[in-house]
Amino acid sequence: MDRSVSKALLTGTLFVTLWAGVCSAATPEAALGQARSLVAGNHYPEALAILEPFIADDLGDPISWEIAAETGRAAFHLGQYHKAHELFQRVVQARPVVMEPALYLEATSYLLGDHRQAFVIFEAILQSGAQDLYLAVTLPGEKGFLDEPKVQELLEQYAHPLAIRPASAMIQGVRLGQKRSIIADHLGIDAPPDGTNLTARAGPFLTWIFSFDQNEQLTEVVLDAEHLRRYTPFILDLSEGISWASTPITCIGSLGGKFRSSTTTDGSLILTWDFSEASLDLVFSRPDTDQHGAAILEMVRMYRGQT
Repeated sequence: MDRSVSKALLTGTLFVTLWAGVCSAATPEAALGQARSLVAGNHYPEALAILEPFIADDLGDPISWEIAAETGRAAFHLGQYHKAHELFQRVVQARPVVMEPALYLEATSYLLGDHRQAFVIFEAILQSGAQDLYLAVTLPGEKGFLDEPKVQELLEQYAHPLAIRPASAMIQGVRLGQKRSIIADHLGIDAPPDGTNLTARAGPFLTWIFSFDQNEQLTEVVLDAEHLRRYTPFILDLSEGISWASTPITCIGSLGGKFRSSTTTDGSLILTWDFSEASLDLVFSRPDTDQHGAAILEMVRMYRGQT
């Protein structure tokens, strides 16, 4: 069979299957389940068609609330911001303590020009102690939102210092060599039972990894500087004058002492300091040419090294 004919038949079969799903949703529960399956495959128009007949005036019961929230998400991702905004206003009013709909309301407010409302919601998210800001900054459009002076002001106001003290092998109050269970308790993490690494994410991106040896003792901490800078409220607390935006010269001047340097195959620069308790790597990569070729901090690594 001709490949173009096969593709057309496949596309037609998919459409019929999706439309059958639209027609077969006889109950709100069934509609919600089908819509979520469609959304998982980015089939937002079909999900919207299934959900809209079941939107209720009263969002007091859980299913009605979930349907309104899912409809708002589908409308948002189709660029129907006015419809999404109206739905998320109702959803957030019905359950103001649920985070994700508030993030979408922040985004629709910003995209529809109500920046003041967007900033109020963003501040409330920061006040809540949220450490994953991925949706908060990407849904309204990452570059434009982060370029807003008010957003930068709020990030500075509610910043969380991420304290690294390589001279004593400490990070955020835990130390290299400590047990995995102790570190998980201190950081408030539900550690998997299989002895694997402890990780944190912002949206789909890893922000840090705590690695352990066969005795479940902490041996290494790796921080992704770019993802921490863009998608979390953490600021680097390493030495005076050093931030996520620091250059190699700034870090050398601040940390002082003896250091060694090396390069990776892709041209990244690694600066290494050996302290009595741990070694510290600062890894710098080259940005795009439109950033004037300045080296930028890419990764921070603290580990048991030369002593």
